[in-house]
Amino acid sequence: MKLIICLLMLFITTASSQEWGFPVMPVADIQPGMTGTGRTVFYGDEIEEFGVQVIDVMRNFYPKLDVILVRLSGATAEKAGIVSGMSGSPVYIDGKLVGALAYSFGQFMKEPIGGIMPIESMLQIEEQEKVRGRVRHSPQSQAFLEAVLAGADEAFWKNILNQPVARPSTANLTTITSPLVFSGFQPEVVGLYESYFTSQGFSPVLAGGARSAEDAEVLLRPGSAVSVVFLTGDLSIEATGTVTAVKDDKILAFGHQLFNFGPISLPMAGAKIYATLPSMMESSKMASAMDVVGTFLQDRLAGAFGDLSIQPSLIPVHLETESPFQTKTEFHFKVANDPAFNNLLPFYMRTALIQAAYTARLAGEQNTSHLTGAIHLSDGRSIQLDDLFTSRQTFGFLASGADFVSAMDLVTTVLGTVMIHDFNGPDVASIDIKLKTVPGRKYAMIESVWQDKTTVKPGEGVTLAIEVRDSEEKVRKITRVFQIPANVAAGRVTILVSSGSALSKYEVQVSRNKFVPQDFDHLLKIVSERRKTQNLYIQVRALDDGLIVNGQELNDVPPSVMNVMNTRSSGGVMSRQRDRVLYEEAVPMNDVITGAKQLSLSIESPPKASTPRDDGQRAWYRYR
Repeated sequence: MKLIICLLMLFITTASSQEWGFPVMPVADIQPGMTGTGRTVFYGDEIEEFGVQVIDVMRNFYPKLDVILVRLSGATAEKAGIVSGMSGSPVYIDGKLVGALAYSFGQFMKEPIGGIMPIESMLQIEEQEKVRGRVRHSPQSQAFLEAVLAGADEAFWKNILNQPVARPSTANLTTITSPLVFSGFQPEVVGLYESYFTSQGFSPVLAGGARSAEDAEVLLRPGSAVSVVFLTGDLSIEATGTVTAVKDDKILAFGHQLFNFGPISLPMAGAKIYATLPSMMESSKMASAMDVVGTFLQDRLAGAFGDLSIQPSLIPVHLETESPFQTKTEFHFKVANDPAFNNLLPFYMRTALIQAAYTARLAGEQNTSHLTGAIHLSDGRSIQLDDLFTSRQTFGFLASGADFVSAMDLVTTVLGTVMIHDFNGPDVASIDIKLKTVPGRKYAMIESVWQDKTTVKPGEGVTLAIEVRDSEEKVRKITRVFQIPANVAAGRVTILVSSGSALSKYEVQVSRNKFVPQDFDHLLKIVSERRKTQNLYIQVRALDDGLIVNGQELNDVPPSVMNVMNTRSSGGVMSRQRDRVLYEEAVPMNDVITGAKQLSLSIESPPKASTPRDDGQRAWYRYR
């Protein structure tokens, strides 16, 4: 049986290599001591050669997958070692393609020893593309939605980024890191989130992104630098590697996985190498992507497969910033639209939006930002954004809690929500947002709440007196009257006076099924009706049985229905809840509302009526 499998693999490899039009050397023919050459770009777009000597073959390094252990030679290899960005560099012995340089032995190595992914394994990637499955959607859809409702923080983003990422390593032999090139970014912005990107196997690098006329046409050949593009435009982020093989419009590259997500659809671009930077810790190529020329379609353990004839889907983003410190500044860029990467791409876009907003600031200044705009969908609908954010004194200028960071958290969590779902919904067509910043903190803290009575009867009114203190220490008094419904059962009623995020966070905990969408329209409704930061909310809740059906809260449910619910576990589109909302009001304010207060009321039992007495004129009820 083992012989049959080996013969089958040999047949597939031979057929694939003939289709690609180049001779290959199978792993079975590799012997220790063999020498050959590798190809890569160390500067500009000129492909250079380096020497390779086989040390041995590491059998079954991964299940049914071997790795060839080699030592590099040559001036640059001896000086810089195995360089970040060399992933995919083709290696030849006796004129035959052996595979792609893909592994290194980590940092501070005295000799340039690495591993080659055999071309036999890489050729199988195209076979997987021929039977391409459905692109897998990212997880975390509900997490994004709850962040839209209750707010996101750094812990949220760490959770999102850690979910899909798994970079395999054995002992000290690991995949060569790929330079993640940031163009148009400042060091402090990239540095703040560096650990997020390095955890994904990337090495963040700052570089320019300007394209000159002579750089416009890039011919991809074995050994050429190539980039996977996440964002492109005024702000760009791309991962750089090396082309292993080319046949017509088909390309093999990297020699190892980026994320091992299988079927993907990410933009492909040629790249220019500005310099190769030797380092005892980790040498790296300083690169910049050129224009998008095709699409990467497969991300597998053995490398990436792309097609130059297929153009990727990109979402145009327009951001305008305005502040007293700087005139209006506009940023235009495009973000990759790939369902497999949708939980990562919002974070990449978040980094770009934070950088754009950061350019309009004075360091250390406390500010308030007004976010407006829309996320436009391909069916013509839009999600409108109109929220106010202010800096929190307890947080750093660029950290979570800064006004513009919170604003961009809202944009990108809404984006993640409408991109990641299990429904048949429209695509995101474009994003258009504006951030207007003014100096100073505009907030109002809920300081105290009074009620005019602690016990009420059904149908009676209750008066609330609310005091909020703003950032200038001015106290504003708000009075509201609400009526207790006549059909409320005796018991206790809870009054919540709160900011939108605090109230939403509470409701997500106590009425989670209310925020589980049943279809895309329901999802859009939840997002569009999210509570605003600049509103003060008053909500009255009663301990009274109710139902949530398809995300809608139903009151006054007949006892017969509740009895049915009592005899079976809740779930699906219908679930039981222990309390229900009697009243809710949003009070518009001109400040960001913070804080929350809770009060309680006792509901008296309604009086019981006696049999009416007929006095000949009308019926009278005597209450006892």
